[in-house]
Amino acid sequence: MQEYKNIKNLITPLKEELVTKKIDVSLYSSLKQALPDSYLCIEEVFPKDEIEDIWSNFKPYLQEFQIFPIMETLGEGVICIGYDETNKGNIYYFDFDFGCFLLENSLESFISALKDK
Repeated sequence: MQEYKNIKNLITPLKEELVTKKIDVSLYSSLKQALPDSYLCIEEVFPKDEIEDIWSNFKPYLQEFQIFPIMETLGEGVICIGYDETNKGNIYYFDFDFGCFLLENSLESFISALKDK
């Protein structure tokens, strides 16, 4: 991957407190159709100082979508951020069983849409 510094800049607004939040699946029609769950609980915000290791683990699965994992949800799905010129800053949900779904066009709008657990 190009520079990890760029990813660190994109994810600066992330805070550990996001583990007290959940994603309302009903807000995203394609996700709602694919998943049986009503909510996706955020379990971990990946530490910025571990992004190289995190990328090496997820690269084989996420590189084709040009997305980088930034949070993990219950059930081992991941919230990702786009890093390519065409999707930079977009927020996605990736699940190994269900695929990749665009959630929001910015990290700020994604965080604003989260609900308390």
